[in-house]
Parts: sequence; structure tokens; C-alpha cells
Amino acid sequence: MNILLVGAGTETSELNVALSEQKHVIQAQLAMFAPSHLDMFDFKTIIVVSPEASVQVETLVKAVEKGKRIIIVAGVSDGLAAWAAGANIPAYAYPLSGVDLANLLAEIRRLEAGGGGAQDEQYRKVLLGGDMAARIQSQMSARKIVVTSPKGGTGKTTVAVNLAVALALSGVTTYLVDADANAGALQYHLRLSQVKTTLIGLLRRMAESPHKKTGDTMSAIAAGSVYLSAFTPIEELPTLRVIPGMVTDDLGDIALQNEDVINSTIKGLFEAGVATGGVVIMDVGINPSHPIHRAALSSAEAIAIVIKPEIPDLAETRRWIARMIASLAGSVDRASAVQFIGSRVKICYNMVIGDEFKKVHKILQNALNEDRINISVAPNGILPFVDPNITAQAVNSDNIDDILVWRYKKERLPELAVFTESLIAFAAHFVPAIREGAARIGLLPGQQKKKGILNRN
Repeated sequence: MNILLVGAGTETSELNVALSEQKHVIQAQLAMFAPSHLDMFDFKTIIVVSPEASVQVETLVKAVEKGKRIIIVAGVSDGLAAWAAGANIPAYAYPLSGVDLANLLAEIRRLEAGGGGAQDEQYRKVLLGGDMAARIQSQMSARKIVVTSPKGGTGKTTVAVNLAVALALSGVTTYLVDADANAGALQYHLRLSQVKTTLIGLLRRMAESPHKKTGDTMSAIAAGSVYLSAFTPIEELPTLRVIPGMVTDDLGDIALQNEDVINSTIKGLFEAGVATGGVVIMDVGINPSHPIHRAALSSAEAIAIVIKPEIPDLAETRRWIARMIASLAGSVDRASAVQFIGSRVKICYNMVIGDEFKKVHKILQNALNEDRINISVAPNGILPFVDPNITAQAVNSDNIDDILVWRYKKERLPELAVFTESLIAFAAHFVPAIREGAARIGLLPGQQKKKGILNRN
């Protein structure tokens, strides 16, 4: 593992030797740790020997924001030890005894293997504080979310990705799945070059799994573990995990003909993510009758329909809702299908300029009434048009944190202020406490970042 060691005394030097003997790579041993060092060295873990180091908690917080793992070596009365205890950060007594050194090395091995404790919990407690972290995780009105659209070109995937990033930045453990059976682009938005698996890969695996129909408790646990292990963690944001979707070469795959496996896999992904206290967002394609889309829509607690405030989008939304009701009516009566859709649909207008969406939204409601679809739709999300140069960079640059809401947090671009605030307002339909979390981390325009657990007192 690549490690940054912070400390300049005898204990730090002896730890350096022990780590090197274990074949870990010490990127640097510094007496002082400053924000500039975060981008200067390639490392995954920081070990701070507090009595021999100069470091500010605020700098360590920046490291956690960037997905770095922290280990503290400090005396019992050291303020950094108290901070570590409250922030779910591994801490060992100074000076290191033989047992403590062995435990520290074991902790690093667990981290290297992808374990060693919940990094998302550390992120929440460090950035938000314990009380806020608990509130964010417990106060959710919908944990199974589908983002879809009746036609292409509406910015559906952009909304899905930014919604997931906004939730994750605000402390919510978020699982994002590209479930677009027409071949999605999520992996490009998130700059995924290496992944654990894709959705089509998982479907193939589950089709061959001996656990898929046994129904006993241990098999359910094993299947849940398979689902969670399929997600690729985003190193720069510990609270976000992703499963990319299919490419065009996958569209004729035999796994897409096994509807039982599709249903159980989609349901399993939702259930596994929710079981960890997280939110699962599935980016679903335009055809509600496709087995993957139908499975996702049927399991969803909320369905975000992303459209532009334009007549073609409204016409397709009208047809999409009718098709979805017809599809569900195959297994339940029409009234139940209408109720199911009406209670879950959240209309999100994207690329809005001014207030013209009000007129077209009224047209949509009147059209549904004409179709005798007794659904009262409201504009739950109103996302403004964003400069095309900025949206292009959000996908095309080399930096994952150029995703719109992430970039706003990083650079506070005025051009992204209204978009970010509007997205947080939309996200509050699913996680009401997100506004508090977003304000705490400085994601909301006009809000000052609060310290939460950052004080060492």
C-alpha cells in the first residue's frame, strides 16, 4: 500500500522501517502535513504520529473528503486521539507497544484488502459529526430510486449521476446502478476505467449461482454479499459505489432473456444497498416494458422522470406513463397500477430557462386527465439550464470532481450555484435531511461550512 507517514521522531522512523519490511511503499515521511501534500504524493493512507508531527484537523478532514484513509498514533490525552475516537478513525497508543504495532500492521492489511472498517461511516462522522450522520442515515422517505426518461436527450444520466454525487457528498451511502438496457453512459460520467463487474456480468453470474432459488437464510446472506461486492467503490468519494451498465455488444446477451434472474438481481441490488442503510439509484432506459426496466420500476419507491419543458418530452411522458400502467396492469388491476405510479412518480424538469415549464406542465396534467389517468403530477424538480461548456467538461475532462455538483463544492462556480441548490431541493424528496448535510459540508450556495466534529476541544 502507498502510505504517507507524518512524523519526524524516533517512533515515526521505527514505524517507517516496520512498514517497509511489510513491503508497503512510503511515499514520504513528513514532519508537517499540509493541504498541498494531498495532490503532491500518490497515497491511499496517512499515518500520523501525533506527538512527532505538526498537523491540523482541518487538513485531515480534507484528506477524508478526497477518500484517503487515516490512522492516528497518539497519547491518551492527545486531542487528536479524542478526535479520532469520535470520527471512527483507527487510533493506537503512543509509543507503540509490540501488540499495538502488530494491530496497526494488521489494520493496514485489512485496508489493502478492501476491509478494515466502514470508510463511508468515517467520511460521515468526520464531515458531518455523529448526530448529523445518524440523522442523515435514518431520515429517508425513499431508498429505492429509479431515474428514467420517456425519450433520449433529456439529461437523464446527468441527473442520476449528480443526484447520486450530491447524496454521497452530503453523507448518504449511495449505490448507483446503470440499469439502462439500451446501453448507458454512466461509466463515462464517472471515469470508470477498472470495475469489479457490470450489470450484464452480474446477471450472468447470478444465472449460474446455486443460491438464486434456495430461499434459506444463509443463501440470502450469501446473495446479499454478492450484490454488494459487485459495486465498484469510488476512491475519491467513500460514500459512493457504482455498477456500470451494458455496451451495445451486450444487448443480445442470453442473460437478458432470463426474466426470473433479472427480477431477482434487480430486487437483490435494491435490498442489499438498503440493508446497509444506504440509498440505491438506478438509471433506467426509456422503454418501461424492457425486463430490466420493468424490474427496476416495479421495485422502486420513487420514480424520477427527467424531461425537458418541451412539447415532444411531454407527449412522450404521457405515453410513457400509459405504457407503464399497462405493463403493471398485467399483474395487478388497472386501478392499483395507477395508484402505484401516482404515488411514486416525481417529475424533474431539466434544462429549464425561466418559468416556461409552468405552461407545459399544465399541458401534461390536462393530457393525463384526458387519458383518464387519475394522477396528480407536480414539478418536483426544476433544474436550470447550465452553460454547455461546463456540462461538456463534466463528462469529458480527466477529473471526476468536474461532475457539476462536485465542481460547485470544489470551486463555488457562480454558474453552478442555482443548479446545485435546485438539485439539493429535488434530492430532499428522497432524503429530507440532505439540506442539513449539504449545508454542513458547504455544498449549498450561501451556506457556510460548519465544523461539526472538526474541533479538537
